[in-house]
Amino acid sequence: MMKYRDIEYTVVQGIGRHLWKWSASVADVVITGQAHSKSAAVVEAEKAIDRALALKTVRLVPPKGETNMP
Repeated sequence: MMKYRDIEYTVVQGIGRHLWKWSASVADVVITGQAHSKSAAVVEAEKAIDRALALKTVRLVPPKGETNMP
């Protein structure tokens, strides 16, 4: 088990010769992927964690002059 930005993720070797699988759980959503090498799997997992955390910080703001009231 590895940790990146306080998110734990795993990287394991698959059955195939050049297959590495990774998985992480961000905000109770499991994200997974695979890569051709262990180092590539680590990079992909950390990028996926960054993307998932970035989505959590995005806040929708209505355009100026528009209200949410009917």
